[in-house]
Amino acid sequence: MTGTEMDEILDRWSSQARKGYFEMLLLARLKAGRAYGYQIVAALKQAPGFENLAEGTVYPVLTRMKKDGLVTAEWVADDTGPPRKYYTVTELGDRTLDAMHGIWRRMDEVLLAQPAKEAS
Repeated sequence: MTGTEMDEILDRWSSQARKGYFEMLLLARLKAGRAYGYQIVAALKQAPGFENLAEGTVYPVLTRMKKDGLVTAEWVADDTGPPRKYYTVTELGDRTLDAMHGIWRRMDEVLLAQPAKEAS
């Protein structure tokens, strides 16, 4: 296998992994305190693989999470500009994040428990 082939495989895997933990990252950011879209995007861009995250990617997920009762949204007037929509994690969102963390920890435990490959 060439380096290029492995890069393609890792790119596909990384893309799927990001989709899998995107909501967990959103909930974790909002658990730290309410935030509006730009603040959320700026925080998520600090996570590996999300450096190029576009604002437009976040809003459909936040809308779905609001519909599911994981977050609330509130328009807040701003003296320096237009009103901003602030998102806050709900109690259900907090419990869901805790459950996601539990799944994450169990997966990590399984991966770390794999025996090392024996030398040939």
